[in-house]
Amino acid sequence: MKEILCVGIDRTEQKRSEKTLATQAWQQAVADERNRLARDLHDAVSQTLFSASIISEVLPKIWDKNPDEGRRRLEEVRQLTRGALAEMRSLLFELRPSALAESELENLIHQLAESITGRWRIPVAVTIRGKCAEPPSDVKMALYRIVQESLNNIAKHSGASHAEVSLECSNHSITLNIIDNGHGFDPDTSAHTSLGLGIMKERAININADLQIKSIPDKGTEITVIWSDEHKEELK
Repeated sequence: MKEILCVGIDRTEQKRSEKTLATQAWQQAVADERNRLARDLHDAVSQTLFSASIISEVLPKIWDKNPDEGRRRLEEVRQLTRGALAEMRSLLFELRPSALAESELENLIHQLAESITGRWRIPVAVTIRGKCAEPPSDVKMALYRIVQESLNNIAKHSGASHAEVSLECSNHSITLNIIDNGHGFDPDTSAHTSLGLGIMKERAININADLQIKSIPDKGTEITVIWSDEHKEELK
């Protein structure tokens, strides 16, 4: 009887220990996510608004001396504030994934482009062809994350002076294209695969989409994703 009681107590203690560890892991994950959002808020939004504030303070004097330069700086302030607003919306989406799911893919892409332009001063042209019917939520999320990862890589690693994002929709398919004029890379090297290309490939595979990466050193990079709703049944 004592042995049975001991076994029962041991199992109870084990369950308590497992529950405690699970709670601690969840709390750590929440803390890590909050810290990440705080860093993004500081790096992206705070610094962008600080730059806009500095320019705004000297803008009247610049305008008095050189109106053309004043107009150029005013446009710079406009881009900075629009970029900060786009960054803030992106952070809010991270806090409320349901808001991301409710937004149209075209609007999300425009927002990502404005965010990169405002923060990194890299012009990103967005072209939408056709009217995109609402894709499945997992498809929209995957395409959004691929654009997000691509533009972040362009801003941080490519040395590009401009980029283009095009979204072409037909009755049964969506084609996403991201192009930059950066220094390019060898897609087969592990060093560049670690910059998010592997994650993008996984996202494409998860929605049964075709992802192609073309890059030539000193010639830039082109990423193409093609998804067809004919594969819906295969995803189920």
